[in-house]
Amino acid sequence: MKVLRLWEVPGDIRDNLEARFKREYEAARISCDNLIHTLDFGTLKGNPYFVMEYCQGGDLSTLKGKNKEHLPMIAKDVLKGLHALHSEGKIHRDLKPENVLLRDNGNAALTDFGAVSDAGDKNLSQKDWIKQRPKQMFGSPLYMAPEMWERKGGGITYLPTIDIWSFGVMLYELVSDGAFPFLDIDDNSDASVLPKYHQNAKQGVWNKQRIRNCLHGYQWLPIIEGCLTPDYQNRFQSATDVLKELESRFNVGSSQTLQTGRTSRINRLVVTQGENLGAIYNLARYLEGSVRMVKVGRSNDNSITLPESQDTYLSRHHFTLEHSSSGTYWLIRDGQWDKELRQWKPSTNGTYLNATSVSTQGLRLFTGDIITAGEYKLKVD
Repeated sequence: MKVLRLWEVPGDIRDNLEARFKREYEAARISCDNLIHTLDFGTLKGNPYFVMEYCQGGDLSTLKGKNKEHLPMIAKDVLKGLHALHSEGKIHRDLKPENVLLRDNGNAALTDFGAVSDAGDKNLSQKDWIKQRPKQMFGSPLYMAPEMWERKGGGITYLPTIDIWSFGVMLYELVSDGAFPFLDIDDNSDASVLPKYHQNAKQGVWNKQRIRNCLHGYQWLPIIEGCLTPDYQNRFQSATDVLKELESRFNVGSSQTLQTGRTSRINRLVVTQGENLGAIYNLARYLEGSVRMVKVGRSNDNSITLPESQDTYLSRHHFTLEHSSSGTYWLIRDGQWDKELRQWKPSTNGTYLNATSVSTQGLRLFTGDIITAGEYKLKVD
């Protein structure tokens, strides 16, 4: 059972915390064997709680220093869990060994979805460091991708590639029995090492020889390398990309079950992250007569207005959906046409389709695609 102890927090932030807590509960309702599921939700003397599955196998940190025979299958389970989250437009954002539990049958499942869909919290997992042991004190910062540290314009921070980076750090740690890639850190280290650790991560400076010296190190190395590429655009772009690499180097079976049918017959957008979480926009209602453009942004003069009260990562006129003249497919273009300037004006922080940057020239949409605009994520159905 997980309880939100509202009696410990000021009243002015309770509503926001309760909303985050409910989102964590909902994130764990996704149907996938590699995600820990929530079973019940309620209140205890005014304090929200939810009940989750229990996994007596503990978490992945218990595998350090032990037989790594099952590590390839565990890695596959983690990637399948990430794929399920990403397919729903959700990013874990706090992947580390302590957040992967082992079921009774040995299968791995992701847990702790407190960071999932938590738009706007820029201080995630960086609080109360000095109250904990060193490796715990650093916690998530040791697994954060460079673009998260730099906090670039909202959209970049929350692409699936940040989970891919965290997976690479976690894999390095498990293969090497507890070491971290970008700096040697132990229980005697203090927080002063974090800037150097981050600098090495940003520059792609890490100890590859340590992995080569490990069991099956030469098989693990290209997988880890593809995850720990500093430029997120050159990193593995999805969990299925990593899984294909894993399957090519270890006998873990085929991932064909992850390949779902995609069609260009688009009907709606569903908000999977953002202030109006769960909102559904049926695209046909915006097409009248010869109108083929659906404009999206935070300004009220858009076809679809996405509210944003806390931050302004979303542009007033962020992106445009264009229905083809044949009516058989949709394009997404970054920005919108400026009538006064008579030119296309791009958004401030960019638009992303899955993990790919969208230009004003546009990209074709398919069902299952995820659009990222500022802190918003919208699933294409």
